[in-house]
Amino acid sequence: MDLFLLFFYLLGLAIFAYRMIKISGTRPWLIFSVILILSVLLFYHEHANEAILLTSFITFNAIISTYSRRECYLFIAIAVLCIFVEYPLGASLILQSAFLGMLSGSNLEIPKVNPMHKGNETWRNLIQIAGGIFFICLFLFLPIGAAAIITITIVLAGSALGNHSIRGKESGLVRTIHSFERPGAILGSGARWLAMGTLVAASFLTGNYVIAVFSAIFIADSFSTLVGINLKTPRLPYNKKKSIGGTFAYFISVLLISYFFIGPISFAVALLAAFAESQPLHLDDNFDVAVVMVAFFIIAAHLGLIAL
Repeated sequence: MDLFLLFFYLLGLAIFAYRMIKISGTRPWLIFSVILILSVLLFYHEHANEAILLTSFITFNAIISTYSRRECYLFIAIAVLCIFVEYPLGASLILQSAFLGMLSGSNLEIPKVNPMHKGNETWRNLIQIAGGIFFICLFLFLPIGAAAIITITIVLAGSALGNHSIRGKESGLVRTIHSFERPGAILGSGARWLAMGTLVAASFLTGNYVIAVFSAIFIADSFSTLVGINLKTPRLPYNKKKSIGGTFAYFISVLLISYFFIGPISFAVALLAAFAESQPLHLDDNFDVAVVMVAFFIIAAHLGLIAL
């Protein structure tokens, strides 16, 4: 990605974040239009088939826009058809169209369905850590194409399960899905933002740099929560929802894991990720951290510090 596209990538995300945080009643078409323009520029730069990729873009936008409704299942089926049958795309392009499509529809209202049962915080975080280990192994040992297909499959399956858990009657499966949420949380909200953080990392990064992001949004995020809950330390002065002990645990986790994959630059990466995670932002911290880390790696690559 050249500096021209990097500018539009960051500009599009900045506009998206500004509208999400500062302006109530945002018109969905505005967000969709901004990121659609970004997508066209990106696909044109990569000499991709714009018609095919924009079909995927719009399909993933429709999936998240119709979340909690019956139509969502139809668009999930269309996504399967487009990606796995009719339109075999390059690995990074599959992930990019999915990420941008979901991002452009993520400001739409989703019914605030609270979990039926209080989940166990420890188990929830241990499962997230296990998920992080799975994705790290996925991108470490498999070709990027296979890893991308599996990632998209998991995102689509998760969307279908989440939709079912909102619409379906109470059952063993629905109770299990609800048990993964925090009390009072909007059902599936954290999972959707985590999915978009996963997609943005795998879309724009390669090799070990993807693993560094996964170490932050999956493993460090959960480990720092467990430390923050069980180790009573003072709260951060600028964010009373976060503790000094939890933030330090986040920094150490990212540093220790990413060092084995990206070397000494992991110190700066861990420091930046911990700072971004500790901020009192209105979006999900896993998505915020992923975007910040991706932007850092892209800039570092253009400065010649790393090779993507």
